[in-house]
Amino acid sequence: MKTYQIKYPTQIKQRTLGNKLFVMEVIRDLDEAIELICEAMTPEEQLDPFAEDLCPYFGILWPAAEALAQFLHAYPELIKNKKVLELGCGLGYPSMVATYQGAEVLATDFHPDVEFYFQRNCRHSALSCSYKRLNWREGSGDIGQFDVVMGSDILYESKHAREVALGLLKFLKPGGTILLSDPGRNYLQKFIDAINQEGLHEEITTIPINGKEIFMLVIR
Repeated sequence: MKTYQIKYPTQIKQRTLGNKLFVMEVIRDLDEAIELICEAMTPEEQLDPFAEDLCPYFGILWPAAEALAQFLHAYPELIKNKKVLELGCGLGYPSMVATYQGAEVLATDFHPDVEFYFQRNCRHSALSCSYKRLNWREGSGDIGQFDVVMGSDILYESKHAREVALGLLKFLKPGGTILLSDPGRNYLQKFIDAINQEGLHEEITTIPINGKEIFMLVIR
């Protein structure tokens, strides 16, 4: 995937959980950022079916990420002293919370710009967390298996639900836990059905974020 050196305008967002302040540098305006990446591409590049993968959606603090972070703070026993993988980490808020709660975290994402923002946000928040670029839908990247696999709003593609379920399970140790937050996408129920077919079962709660209920799934 070609990369573009674009300096997106940013702003600082702060979130406090317990006694810990998390400081994140986020993209100021998504529409503005998309215009910048489009201007950097040639007309031919814009027609590439993979061009959308370069859109800087990662740079927004989405409600699902906030919900997952709040859930990790509320239930630290799920992750403390555990080996944790975050898929599609974006700005890294849940990974930073898990790290602060005592987990050994590997944050991953496929977008080529994520590492810069993720590591910067870790420094802003006085934390240290491992990162690896990974397209989890295409392969495992030989990163091994984890006690906990987590992600926020990662069920957005209309791919076969069983393939997505198996894609998550390949990273999970036997007896491990999957933690997913989701804004209620149409694909969610198909994914749950696929997980059930693989012998796992979910507990679902909701977390209110900015007036919207985010679904929180604990899958074992």
